[in-house]
This record gives sequence, structure tokens and C-alpha cells, in this order.
Amino acid sequence: MGSIHQNDESISLITQLSRRAPRLSNDQDRDAKRECLQLSKALTAQLEQPENVAIDLAGSPMIAVSARIAVDLNLFALILHHGPVTSARLAKLSGAEELLIVRILRPLSAEHFVEETAARTWQATRITQAMSTAEIAAGYRMISQLIVPAMQSAPSYFQTRGPSCPIDPTDGLVQHAFQTTQTTFDRIAASPSLLSDFALFMGNTMGARKYWVDWYPVQERILDGADTEKVLIVDVGGGKGHDLMAYQARFPNSGKLVLEDLKAVTDAVDGDGDLDPGIQRLEYDFFTRQPVCGARVYFYHHILHDWSDAYCLRILDRVAAAMTPGYSRLLIHEMLVLERGASRFQAQLDMTMMAFNGGMERTREQWRALLERAGLTVVGFWDPVDEGGDGIVEAMVS
Repeated sequence: MGSIHQNDESISLITQLSRRAPRLSNDQDRDAKRECLQLSKALTAQLEQPENVAIDLAGSPMIAVSARIAVDLNLFALILHHGPVTSARLAKLSGAEELLIVRILRPLSAEHFVEETAARTWQATRITQAMSTAEIAAGYRMISQLIVPAMQSAPSYFQTRGPSCPIDPTDGLVQHAFQTTQTTFDRIAASPSLLSDFALFMGNTMGARKYWVDWYPVQERILDGADTEKVLIVDVGGGKGHDLMAYQARFPNSGKLVLEDLKAVTDAVDGDGDLDPGIQRLEYDFFTRQPVCGARVYFYHHILHDWSDAYCLRILDRVAAAMTPGYSRLLIHEMLVLERGASRFQAQLDMTMMAFNGGMERTREQWRALLERAGLTVVGFWDPVDEGGDGIVEAMVS
């Protein structure tokens, strides 16, 4: 009976996939690809033997480690530019032993990171191209050096501290792994190579995704009713200003823009010379009093997910004190985790934030509860237009 039931489930999933397949030709149907991916993963899980799925998960670090070694040997870029290419040729180009290259690329080929076109011959896939970028390579180095050791230490951390989420940035998973009280951000800042990789990886968080200004109703929610004598948008912790530059390109000369971040970041921005001269740079620590009061928008992109609720409340208290009731808006550009059926990407990133700094990705209800505790009222949630993208939580002073 079990086998018959399993076959029925598999047939049902294939039927559902077939019904949705025609919708994939419509680029505007955002749900079609997501639904097909979910059904495909469910079908794979249904067809695989449960024991094999369980063991595959235990062995999955071998894939990530193989990818990291391939990054260090520059194999993805070599395959992209020389493929189809033999292992022998890759050995000469990279300086690595041919047998090692073969053993590294086998698991990556099984996951479609590269394609094995003949015995010991490899060519690029779409994933190869992504893995060849400097930004993703930097991400692999940073994650393997920082997040992987932290997660490996998690079982002993919870055995020692008890089964509760870490919330203290000086006493979390990274600190347990490296036996230190140094915060993760301080650890990154103290290592030039880690800092470089972190900045490069974080600078590419948008990837090929659309910027918020392309889908959030800027005219209706920001520009209409804005006081031209006041600052229009303050980008808090905005790094090199990518979000403000995207806004400036889309809505030129529409108001005063301020980019706030720590001194080391603003100095680097000044040194690069890439920021629009019309955007004001201001040294600022978001745990301190907000110097720009009464702005139309205070914009936080990938800030609050780094922190537990207690630290988020300190950050939010500062911005709430600077906001003008009935006028100022807080825009939080973060992931909106599904209450039920969170994607693998959402779940993985949430665990990453727990390891990184005791932070977390949040659901709509978690955002609402957090903001209410800070004296703010959610006036809207805006879903991302891209799969795996960040949404926007809009709030005003209660």
C-alpha cells in the first residue's frame, strides 16, 4: 500500500507541474516559477528513498567545501573561459593536481555547478558563470571562514548554554566557535582580507534583482505631500549608497538625500568618488541619536536582521525620536519570511543571521510586534517582485 500511495503522490505532483508549465512563458507570472520549483523539489523528495535523502543532507557540506576549493583554484572562471576543457588542461592552468580537480568537480557536476560533457571534460553552466564572479567568490570565502565554523560549534553551544536562540553579539555562535567576546563586526573589521570579502559580497546583495524604487510606489508614498525644505530620504547604514543612487537615477532632483554610516565607511565612499555629489554623506552610528530630524523617509536596508529584538528596539527608539508624527515614514527593506512554508533560502538566511550576530529574519507578524514595541505602527507591507528578494515594511510613529 505504501508503494502505491507513493506512486500516486508522484503522479499527482507531475500532473500539477504539467498544468503550470505553460505559465512559465509569461515573465510577468511571478508565482509560476516559484510554484514549479516547489513542486519539483517535492517530486524529488517523493521519488528519492528517505534514507538516501537523510544521508545526502549529512554529506552536503562536501558540496560546499568542494565549491570553496574550486573558488580558491579559480576553476569556475577557467571552465567558463576555456570550456569544454579537460582536467589535464585545468591542472596546467591552475597548478593543482589533476586527480584533485576531478574529485572536486564530480560533486559539483552532480549539482549542475559545472557540466561533465565527457570523461574528465568540463564545460560551464549558468551556475558556473555566477560562481565565476568576484562577489560570489568573496561570499564563499567569508561564509566558510566565519559562518561555517559558527554553525559547526552550534551543538556544543546549545549543550552548554541551553536550547535558546543566541541574542548577545558578544556571546553568540561566532564567539563560541572562536573562543572570544569580540563581536562579529569587530572581527571582520580587524581582518583586512575578511573585511574586503565582506564589503564585496554585501555590495552585491541586489544581484540581478530590481531595486526597491522600481516597484515600491515612490510617488504616492514619498513624494506626494513631501516638504521640499526638509530632507527627503535618510539611508541609515547605507554603505556605499547603492540604494540612494538607484533612487537618484529613477527620481532625479526630487529632494535632499542623506547617506549615513560609520566613519570608516563614509571615508571609503569619499575615497571612491563614485557617489553622486548631490547625496550628502554623514558619519553616524545607528545606536546613537539620529541627527537628521523630520525627514520624509528613514530607510534601513539589511540592518535590523543583523540584530536580536533587544538591539533592534534600541535602533528603532533612535529613529522614532527623530520622526515627525503623521509625516515621516520608516521603510525597512528586509526579507518577509512566510509564516508557513518558508523557502529554503529564507530558512537558510535566518540561520545565517542567528550565527552571524544573534540576528534573525522576520515574518510579517514578527515585524509588526517589534515595531509596536518601539511605538511605531505598520501601515503597509510590500512584497518583492523578485524570487528570494526583500520586501518593504512601512511604518509611522503611533
